[in-house]
Amino acid sequence: MTIMPRILPCTGMFWQVLQRDPAGKERSGQVQPVKEWRIHLGAHKTATTHVQDTLLAHRDQMARRGVDYIPREAFGPLQRRYSNPGHWRRRFWSRPLANQFMRQAQALRGGAETVLVSDEDLLGYSDGLLSPVFYPSFRGAHIVTEMQKTAPVTLFLGVRSYDRLLPSAYAQMMKSFAPDPYWQSRLGADVLKTPPSWFDLIERLMAAFPGAALRVWRQEDYSAHWQKILTAFAGRNVGAFPQIPPPTRTTSPSQEAIHQAEALDRSLSVEERRMRVKKIFYNDGPDAVAGTPFRPYQSETVSALRQKYEQDLQRIARDYPDMLIRIE
Repeated sequence: MTIMPRILPCTGMFWQVLQRDPAGKERSGQVQPVKEWRIHLGAHKTATTHVQDTLLAHRDQMARRGVDYIPREAFGPLQRRYSNPGHWRRRFWSRPLANQFMRQAQALRGGAETVLVSDEDLLGYSDGLLSPVFYPSFRGAHIVTEMQKTAPVTLFLGVRSYDRLLPSAYAQMMKSFAPDPYWQSRLGADVLKTPPSWFDLIERLMAAFPGAALRVWRQEDYSAHWQKILTAFAGRNVGAFPQIPPPTRTTSPSQEAIHQAEALDRSLSVEERRMRVKKIFYNDGPDAVAGTPFRPYQSETVSALRQKYEQDLQRIARDYPDMLIRIE
């Protein structure tokens, strides 16, 4: 099996690899037109990295059954070139740029008619989960809309209980940025004044992408039933997915590690902060800190957030009966 590494250098060899089919053979011009895009939007901190690692490891086998996965290592950098806020390609998005994006996306394909994509950054960044409205603006909406013009789109979204999701998103932001007082306010009882809502996000996704189907799975189900959920994402039986260990770089750090990261000099560059926080969070040096789990909410707030999560799931099941992927 040919497995691409998680990070590939932007070299000539990198692009040569991308121009090969999943079996490692040079393209022969037999790439079939896309009949369906199946796009996993994430969200962040809902086991998305494990989804992507597993799909990548199984790409060859899926291709033999008519399903291609475009690795996030290839699709992510491409879509960010066209969706990063402030970038000229985003500011001047137009028909020529849309055509250019689609040509480049097509070049990443292995050839099968059903194409899988998984990239949570199409929604935004982790701080989008620390807003009263999840992902207030969909960063890659124009890209998904363009893909809809070429073939039907089915969207997939992972959801997670708010009491675990928000602290995990906060820890993720600490890897690159000094703590924002507003982010910190979302980790206390004040979060209940403007509680998060997956249901609201789903309604906005349905409005933003008319004609697209949307399927939703619970991260709590994924932990034990990832085989069934990934098969549902692929849309057909593609064989047993390999057992991939959970990624160590996305696990939540301890409470003590969070506090130490919060205390870092706010003037540090992003690169320096990332290096320092990596050592603190993941035991990569003498600054590493171990300790108790990061659980910032009081028990009453935890109970209220869990109740809100269950209420949102019930509303989704009521208003969109076929949306939730149920594990029997």
